Amino acid sequence: MTSSPRFRWRRARRETAERRDRLAAGDPVVLPVRARRTTSRGWGEWVDGRLSLPGPDDPARASFVVDDPTAVALVTRHGEAPVVVEPPLDVTVRPVRYKAEAFHGTDAEIVVATTERRVVELALPREEVDPVARRLADLGPGLDEPAP
Repeated sequence: MTSSPRFRWRRARRETAERRDRLAAGDPVVLPVRARRTTSRGWGEWVDGRLSLPGPDDPARASFVVDDPTAVALVTRHGEAPVVVEPPLDVTVRPVRYKAEAFHGTDAEIVVATTERRVVELALPREEVDPVARRLADLGPGLDEPAP
């Protein structure tokens, strides 16, 4: 039995609201994102995937899984999935600069996570940018641990 477009729209809307509530509460959550990273030749391509953020007491690490398994090499040179997100040294938010990265509109913003070895950019819906930036910043090195 095929569900109606109206039912699918309502379900997607409810799932989005639940996901944003979990994100704001600091609970474990999986978010659809587009990501790219720096390479030795500059920026890599944008790839669709899912960012998994652990809860505050969860020993798991944040990770990224690409939707297309053939594109995994675009986000990690090891070709492993899921890709563990390194604790960032710095997390900032920047505005969309080019039409090619305006997945959520030209007035959207992009999360930029800088680690010792690379820079990763995440394109998310506007309502999820600030909470994701805060959660990623919380994954960074603590005050008593040295930066890697």
